[in-house]
Amino acid sequence: MLERLQGKFEGRSQDRKGSGHMKSLPIIFVLCLMSSLAPGSAGAQEADVRAAVEATLAALNARDVPTYASFYHEDTRGFFVDRSNMIEGFSSLAVRAAFLTGLRLDVVMSDLNVKVYGDAAVTGAVFQGSVTLPGGAVATGTWRYSETRVLEDGTWKVVQYHVSQAP
Repeated sequence: MLERLQGKFEGRSQDRKGSGHMKSLPIIFVLCLMSSLAPGSAGAQEADVRAAVEATLAALNARDVPTYASFYHEDTRGFFVDRSNMIEGFSSLAVRAAFLTGLRLDVVMSDLNVKVYGDAAVTGAVFQGSVTLPGGAVATGTWRYSETRVLEDGTWKVVQYHVSQAP
């Protein structure tokens, strides 16, 4: 295929006198194509971030603490719906304790939006479903969720998050 393209471009370059720059077009085309298919391309990174967000939510719904924790940076921080102070750091023990005392989630995600900026990504989504709190109270509703992730050791890890009730 490349030879056919090159032949077409070379044929054009012969039609124009002094336009040797046309011979470089196949090379430029191939380089552009290769860069768009490279593993580190923006499209591939966006897909990786989407997969990480989906896997994080799946682990949370399944109460799979080790997998859930693997997506959080130890220095993460964020806000929850209850408008409490910022939560600093991530504790697998605290998450495990919450599950052991009755925390259950049945939440689905929609409208996931991902923007990648090198080794950082910002996401936003809408969550719908129910959360059973320790003690048995159930909250149902729709929540807005946003987060910032950084690529660390091949994993897109949450470093900042915000959960708020949707109007």
